[in-house]
Amino acid sequence: MANSLNKPLLLSDEAEPGFVKNPSFLLSSLKWSLKIVTWVIFIAWVGLIFLFPGEIGNQLVEKIIKATKGSVFGIPGSLFLTFSAPILLIAFLAVALLVISGEDVFEKRKTSKNPGFRLWTFPVLVDGPFGVVSAAELIGIILFVVFIIWALYAYTLRNLSHMTQFDIPSTEKGIVLLEMTGLRFGMMGLLCLAFLFLPVARGSLLLRLIDIPFDHAIRYHVWLGHLTMMLFTLHGLFYVTAWKIKGTLMKELLEWKNTGVANLAGVISLSAGLLMWVTSLHPVRKDYFELFFYTHQLYVVFVVFLALHVGEFLFSIVAGGIFIFMLDRFLRFCQSQRTVDVLSAKCLPCGTVELVLSKPQNLQYNALSFIFLQVRELSLLQWHPFSVSSSPLDGKYHLSILIKVLGEWSSRLRESILSMSETEPETGLPLPTKTMITASVEGPYGHESQYHLMYENLILVAGGIGISPFLAILSDILHRVSDGKPCLPRRVLVVWAVKKSDELPLLSTIDVESICPFFSDKVNLEINIYVTRESAPLLVGVISPSTSTLLLLLLLLLLLLLLSISAGI
Repeated sequence: MANSLNKPLLLSDEAEPGFVKNPSFLLSSLKWSLKIVTWVIFIAWVGLIFLFPGEIGNQLVEKIIKATKGSVFGIPGSLFLTFSAPILLIAFLAVALLVISGEDVFEKRKTSKNPGFRLWTFPVLVDGPFGVVSAAELIGIILFVVFIIWALYAYTLRNLSHMTQFDIPSTEKGIVLLEMTGLRFGMMGLLCLAFLFLPVARGSLLLRLIDIPFDHAIRYHVWLGHLTMMLFTLHGLFYVTAWKIKGTLMKELLEWKNTGVANLAGVISLSAGLLMWVTSLHPVRKDYFELFFYTHQLYVVFVVFLALHVGEFLFSIVAGGIFIFMLDRFLRFCQSQRTVDVLSAKCLPCGTVELVLSKPQNLQYNALSFIFLQVRELSLLQWHPFSVSSSPLDGKYHLSILIKVLGEWSSRLRESILSMSETEPETGLPLPTKTMITASVEGPYGHESQYHLMYENLILVAGGIGISPFLAILSDILHRVSDGKPCLPRRVLVVWAVKKSDELPLLSTIDVESICPFFSDKVNLEINIYVTRESAPLLVGVISPSTSTLLLLLLLLLLLLLLSISAGI
């Protein structure tokens, strides 16, 4: 499908000012002031955590504790104020910044002959254990590696200093050093745990502030999880080794003190953490996703018994990030209790299900969003992410998603729809009104900024069901062009690769002509489709290319033979 114009249709200088809104100087100054204050607090918080293993950071924390320990909360309150309060303050500032920012402004991105460079998007590592890593992500990885090396070095110096300060029998020095090293690994794990829950909060205001979608930030949680569990495992191994040498292993493991460190609580917490860690490894998560999903719910056991293990004194260090995550989890739980109506369902021949779901008018999403869907008839615990395939301009009270039937859950969904439908799947007709599917929606999530509206030229490359978000983008662009709303794209190229031709009906889910009549006069839309695993069938009575080539060669040989005979005569 292709629509070309005689000349590129770009925005004229007269049309652009309507799309670029210049905020007032006061509003702009307030936004920049909040951003600067937020980043200063964040950098100071990260710097304090990184310096804490050394003498300078430790002395700074001690000064803060002395200045604030007179409060009713005591030393735990001082530690909370030092390590957890900054991240909560940043969250409140993020709320204020998002409120005053208002709606997105679609500014035309400046183009340059030279390729641009952005830390968050420029790939530095492509093939490696971390996958595709941008420049900013590589900087973060290097900083954490440097932090671990620095903390290990600083804590080792402090351990050796303590060994010389106290009169410890030579026979016990090795055991004491093992216990002190285990203690330091546990402290390093706690400092990493302060970051662990920040990327996994789906509706995190911190992620929205820096415009990193949850689905992109989850990889940071994975990396931090591996690092944190490695440190906690070393923490446990060093203590177990020391207790084994002392001959008090079982006694120490089962000990639960009313004050101080409760060892048994630490054993339970570490056991839950190890179970989550092992089942989250890529081979296990890929082949046994449900096992990974259900065991990951042990994070409640991990956090609760961690708090009982270290006490309120040290748990105050990580309470800020955990509080933000738990608040996000509570709000998601409240949203997930509401059910939505399935207005329509279609089973396409290619094994794809299209669902049209009702939504409240105040639920806002954009063409780059995705949602989590639960069908209670299939599972009460499983939530699956799907990109929206509709534009918010398609209707105020519904949204659409496309579900490729691949696994057990999606197969059961298709069977459930077909069992309640009186039509054949090939017809693609909506379900009868008597059909009832109890569905719940969580979200939407995704990019806050609508990047697809900020460029005049778009190239969209997709494979198979990956066309879903691009259908939403195309619908959104056509609606905006038709309604005269802010929209910069005027030339769109879609490159779509599918395995078989039966996937082509996915394009029928968007009716271009009804959305934007005479769209070819306004938008240069070109769609190139490549079918990769299907060859064109041979027509009956038509000679195949290989046979025709063979006959042609025979005719040439016969002609040469006749010419040679005539020449001999």
